[in-house]
Amino acid sequence: MAREKKDLAFVMANGQHVTRSVGFAIICLDKYFTIDEIVFGEKGDLILLGARTLEGLNLAVDSRQKKLVGAGPLPVA
Repeated sequence: MAREKKDLAFVMANGQHVTRSVGFAIICLDKYFTIDEIVFGEKGDLILLGARTLEGLNLAVDSRQKKLVGAGPLPVA
């Protein structure tokens, strides 16, 4: 197995173009966990948890309580 380096271009909310390294990680939060691609930010970058990671963790945002909560049963196709 070879170790590969993957860099991707992104556009920030302010229109600035940046390049960041991308990898994968096992993300754990309490009893929840998932495997996802992550972007290695640099000093000054925002720390964000994306929709894909939230779906993998099966969590949702409770805006009234300002916390993450279980999203409930997953739909079956």
